[in-house]
Amino acid sequence: MNFTFMTECEISDPEMERAYQEIYRELEDAENHYWKEPRQCGIILRGTAERICRFYNDHYGIGFPEGTLLEEFLCYTDEDAHNVRVSRFLSMVREQRDRLNKLRMLGDDCILGEEGPDRGMEFNERMAQNAEKMADTMMEVIKAMCKKLNGRTDVDGLEFYEDWVPGYSETEERFPKKPVEKKQSFVSKLLHRKKQTGE
Repeated sequence: MNFTFMTECEISDPEMERAYQEIYRELEDAENHYWKEPRQCGIILRGTAERICRFYNDHYGIGFPEGTLLEEFLCYTDEDAHNVRVSRFLSMVREQRDRLNKLRMLGDDCILGEEGPDRGMEFNERMAQNAEKMADTMMEVIKAMCKKLNGRTDVDGLEFYEDWVPGYSETEERFPKKPVEKKQSFVSKLLHRKKQTGE
């Protein structure tokens, strides 16, 4: 597992402890899907980004209502009161803004699935690329959170490693191709039928 380090923070606030445990459980779940089900991994990581925004909202007392969605934390609208909250939120997590937006956009592509643009690659490869970029970005989000809120000074060199993910294999094909059934030609079908009927 790549994110175990976040459970090593010294936390005296029970609410923060609870939030960290919930975030860690989701990251663990995402890693369990990373290798063979990258689309599901991406969807989970998007949900975790939303959970982190809700945690920041509560921690800093920004004032977004319960149940606020990820895009609502990050995007301005034509409503003044909402925009004031967005500005306050982004000022408190300034260094996280681009990362959280990246998780939102790539996560949206995972949610769209096959309906999203193919970017010139097969579906599984596109989802795998999304999951990799999201995992790398989430690593930076968690490191920044631990540094800012817990005073961690030992996380700068940490990176996301695929070979630390459950189910990783150097030899097993990640997305094995299904065998393509050979279609019989019209002549082959005709000869086969004649053999069966004894014509």
